[in-house]
Amino acid sequence: MLVDSIIKTGPLPAVVFIPASFSPTSFYNKTIDKLRVIGIEAIIHSLPSASRRPPEQAATLAEDVAYFHDVVAKLVDQGKDVALVMHSYGGIVGTEVCRGLTKKEREGNGMKGGLVRLVYVTAVVPMLGQSLNDVLGSPANLKTQDGYMRNEPYEDCAKSQFSDLPLQEGVAWVKRMTVHSAASFADKLMFAGYNYLPVSWLLCEDDHILTADFQRQTIVMIERESGNKVAVSRLRAGHFPNASIPEDTANAIFEAITAE
Repeated sequence: MLVDSIIKTGPLPAVVFIPASFSPTSFYNKTIDKLRVIGIEAIIHSLPSASRRPPEQAATLAEDVAYFHDVVAKLVDQGKDVALVMHSYGGIVGTEVCRGLTKKEREGNGMKGGLVRLVYVTAVVPMLGQSLNDVLGSPANLKTQDGYMRNEPYEDCAKSQFSDLPLQEGVAWVKRMTVHSAASFADKLMFAGYNYLPVSWLLCEDDHILTADFQRQTIVMIERESGNKVAVSRLRAGHFPNASIPEDTANAIFEAITAE
């Protein structure tokens, strides 16, 4: 079915993944491998906010945005169309990355390539001037030291973040998590890319971190602010669908980036 869809839709955009907080890129391997098998150029990089360690200075949201802006800019400057796939905290980063990179804006300046779609995967997407902490409050089960947060205790984190996996399997995922910059959760969104691009949302119905109701409220906000409908797909998954249903997640991403 996916191969038939590729034939019908023609060339597909490259996909740039922006991971969740605390998440190494390896968390997304199975989903990315599935997309690559069907011919999609899928790219992922680590968040600066999730890849430094004490005593290094913890990265800010602005540093995450600048890093991924450069990643996308290199692709669109090759004339490629690009879709952003943003998971959880990655939603804030990607929303701001869009500045100056949309296909419409670049075409207006006589350039080829550009961002063509935003795909949010159970994401945090604030309004302009809001931070993750403004939207969610102080996250539970996080310990902060020297400017970095960590997920502890493991079992409590597994029950909430990997709620659709057996407990010990969830614990194994939590143990692979990185530390994450506390400052990045307090930084404010400075550019609302969802006002300028088509938006898709992968709604994870069993998410215990960003509940289905929370996700629906965010979708309503985006539609209100942008004046455009959000294309919603539903997944029976917790907060990390890439862990519990990686191939279904890849299929949902494919459907999102081929939407008209």
